[in-house]
Amino acid sequence: MRMRPDFHASWAEADAKFEEFVASIPKRREQLRTLMAATGGPELDGTPASLQQLNDWAIEFGLSDQDDAMDWWPLWLYRMTPEEQAQKRTMPVPDKVYRRWELTGIYFADMCLAQDPTLQWVCWRGDHPIHIKNARFVLDQGLATDPWDVLQIGNVGVVRAINQRELSPDIAHPEPTRLYDWYSRWVSQRHHLYETKPRSWQAAPTGRKANKRIPHHPGDFGQNHLP
Repeated sequence: MRMRPDFHASWAEADAKFEEFVASIPKRREQLRTLMAATGGPELDGTPASLQQLNDWAIEFGLSDQDDAMDWWPLWLYRMTPEEQAQKRTMPVPDKVYRRWELTGIYFADMCLAQDPTLQWVCWRGDHPIHIKNARFVLDQGLATDPWDVLQIGNVGVVRAINQRELSPDIAHPEPTRLYDWYSRWVSQRHHLYETKPRSWQAAPTGRKANKRIPHHPGDFGQNHLP
């Protein structure tokens, strides 16, 4: 069975979108700063405490009527059609919420990269043809079955809160401490994980070499773009 690239039409398409995503990271950082300033959010300083400030703002902005004055869609996220939304009985979620999701996820990723610069942005190749995280844009932390899916952390439950609030109000609420909790848990556990599990890394972020894992750190791919 050939490895499947998640919702992308091909691995070439997934890799191309990954490269485009990585190239956009500096712009996304600036967009987050600009948006937070325009909506009364705090100035982020790169400390663990800033993750809680970002979490609070992400929920407030995501559930508000404020616009972000942007027009783009996250390249790593599948976009449901109106027919699919109707079939799943979900409420429409404004595009700004998904853009905010990416902006928040990138800040979270930057915090992790600053803590451990050996992490690498990659278009993930799993250990099985239908691995649930195949083709996701993640940080490879040297664990063959456990990529650090930092973009997913950026959701903070706002999407669920919107599209389920009429159907399942008991679970339709954001996650008020998600960013800080996941970060602090990762910081406290990562050394244990690295010392007790075999280490290997993708040989490249994309392309045919990305299908191979190697038992030593491959060196800087030039994809991290830390400021």
